Amino acid sequence: MYLANHSPKDTWENVIKEYNVTGDNVVHFNLPPEQQQAIERYLKVSAFPTYKVIDPEGRVLDFKVDPRNLDSIEKLFQQLTGK
Repeated sequence: MYLANHSPKDTWENVIKEYNVTGDNVVHFNLPPEQQQAIERYLKVSAFPTYKVIDPEGRVLDFKVDPRNLDSIEKLFQQLTGK
């Protein structure tokens, strides 16, 4: 899930293209301010970018992930799924 955080449309669209934030399991939101703030509070977002792991049941897991280190993310997902 990509939250634009009140960025102008052309700015967040460029970020999506630049970092290739696309795929079957990716959604993009540019929400009204009150909805954005509610989600940020719920997910405990205090800085941007923030990365969260959400399991298939919708639970937010308390893992620190760094998208620049794909090997560690893959190992984390293998541990979580047992695959």
